[in-house]
Amino acid sequence: MDSQKFLQKFSQSLGTLESELECEEDEVHSNIFVMGLPRSGSTLLTQILYNNTDLYCTNNLIARFWDTPLIGTQLSKLTIPKVALSEYESFYGRTLGIDQPHEFSRFWQQAIKLDDFESYDPQTIAEDIDWPGIKSKILNMNKILGGGIVFKPMELVGFHLNSMAENFEKSLFVYIERDPIEVAISILRARESSESSQWWGSYPPVEIFKQLKNLNLIDQIAHQVCYFRSLYEKYFSDTNNLQLFRINYRELCESPNQVLGEIKKAISSKNGELTITPLKERLKVSLSKKDSEKRMRMESALDLASRKYG
Repeated sequence: MDSQKFLQKFSQSLGTLESELECEEDEVHSNIFVMGLPRSGSTLLTQILYNNTDLYCTNNLIARFWDTPLIGTQLSKLTIPKVALSEYESFYGRTLGIDQPHEFSRFWQQAIKLDDFESYDPQTIAEDIDWPGIKSKILNMNKILGGGIVFKPMELVGFHLNSMAENFEKSLFVYIERDPIEVAISILRARESSESSQWWGSYPPVEIFKQLKNLNLIDQIAHQVCYFRSLYEKYFSDTNNLQLFRINYRELCESPNQVLGEIKKAISSKNGELTITPLKERLKVSLSKKDSEKRMRMESALDLASRKYG
């Protein structure tokens, strides 16, 4: 039996205990949901929010309990102390220590009924999503930990942002943006470094994916970047949505304490609280080589793709 199958069977066998841990809860704590394009700095932001505030995270232990997240959260509370990081390390979005943030992607995929990345239609599936169930799990995780949590669900929540905001009124949805060419080049490196050149990172809805899957590598990535930028920008066009908050990758690196202060103000505006431990120094901004042939080809592809998505 492989490890993933074992973990799934083990987690499913704990259903009774999971039910005993779950009860009706009000929204007391403010959570932060991090969204953005792949390779935009979302992992770094999540690490900073966990390391330099009093927020908890869905760590690499909790992530193993996607079917029974309350049990995973309780085990984490009992065994893993919250200890400050000495460095912010990750490899293509994956952190190393068991106490470090994890996307908790299997939980979110299951929650939003995502069975197949290539055929997912957010609009069609939306009415089948159990929003009260999702809310109950997260609020009970808050209760177990005794505080707010930083999640990094990315587009898995981005597809259904309005419904999420309605269910988590005290929470903040933080979109981190980065120069599109830097995002695209970083995705390109990720695909080229893998054993195959298969799709990497966020999948667009099925109708968009069908149009992209037979394009060349450069054009696929350009359209991936432009589609998801347009998805988030549409949400920001609604100026009445005060739960949305935008930050920039470069600003996060160069002025992290200022960014944390702005996030704290946004949380306070929703009657939430956030305690900050300032970073001692600014962080290095990661940049690609400006004179490379691939960069020039990607810039041209991004220019063309951006016209499709506005």
